[in-house]
Amino acid sequence: MPAASLRALLAHSIDYAGMFPPCSLDLEPAPSNQAQYVRSAEAHFAMADFLFRCHRDYDRALEELAIARPGLPNSTPFFLLSGYINRRRNHWLEAERDFSTAVALDPRNPNAYNLLADTYVLQRRFPEAVQTYERVLAVGEQTPIVQFRQASAIFNGTGNSKPLRDVLAKSPEMDVAGGQTPVRVMFALIDNDRAQAERVLAASPRSDFQDIDFSFYYPKAWFEAIIARDNGDSARTLAAFRTAHAILAQRLVVKPEHARTIAVLAQVDAGLGQKEPALQEAQHAIDLMPISKDIYDGGLVLEGLAQVYTWGDEHNHAIELLQKLVSMPSYINYGRLKFHPLWKPLRGNPRFEKITSSLAPK
Repeated sequence: MPAASLRALLAHSIDYAGMFPPCSLDLEPAPSNQAQYVRSAEAHFAMADFLFRCHRDYDRALEELAIARPGLPNSTPFFLLSGYINRRRNHWLEAERDFSTAVALDPRNPNAYNLLADTYVLQRRFPEAVQTYERVLAVGEQTPIVQFRQASAIFNGTGNSKPLRDVLAKSPEMDVAGGQTPVRVMFALIDNDRAQAERVLAASPRSDFQDIDFSFYYPKAWFEAIIARDNGDSARTLAAFRTAHAILAQRLVVKPEHARTIAVLAQVDAGLGQKEPALQEAQHAIDLMPISKDIYDGGLVLEGLAQVYTWGDEHNHAIELLQKLVSMPSYINYGRLKFHPLWKPLRGNPRFEKITSSLAPK
């Protein structure tokens, strides 16, 4: 593919919810008459994006960004990509700086303000996440999805579900990237209204949904299994988990080393009672994506292993991992541990309750 075409495609490829970036592209040497063009800041940015998304080569990506930076002093995509990489490399101050710069350059850019708020959420700095969305609302972005994400930060940080329930009630059709259906299902299960959980899920025409973060889509069968499991219906639980297993296995045909998919597959196998394969898969996911390489995805696959231990009745091991996860930036927070059905088997365990209490708002 010519360098010009590559740049045009990749320069706009920042996609907050994108799961599969365009990694099938081939980088070709530029013709001699394009040598000056290939050395442009935009071309170095495109190469950095390619190295980050397709090769997970963060060091080389940052080298390309360093070259590109003087030529892109006011580029929102530049600071978004730099923030992405810094966050995954456990450079949180730098990531916050990058995303804050992106917001200053383009206050209404959803990628910019969502990534800044999400960076606060990962660090459990929930008031700052809420304030980020308050500023977005103040500049005129009075949209249900912004209100939803602000209310989600309130729930995760404090356990107060009223603002989030109110937003969902006011916008019953909202399901951006499938991100609201899992929350409606969760609240129905929290309320012990499993029939409502089933109705909510069945009403959605989607086949997959975002949950936990904005970069992975869980198959519908996953949520069907969660509802059936919560209802004590073993036959429907196993049937749904088998369906989810088949879907995830097919994804791995396309991307066999995708650590997040393998980690969720491990959770599915744990739900099927296949404890040893589940542990092997979860460990494989961790080997592919250790937190030393990528603290963002590494934390998520580590959470997957904690869930495998939880469903495998190895609660002490699960709690040890949760202790590790609360000591670092992650999506483990007060609202999720206190209320989410996934962690129900651990509730009542004094060590688990101590972790949950340690995250409660002070």
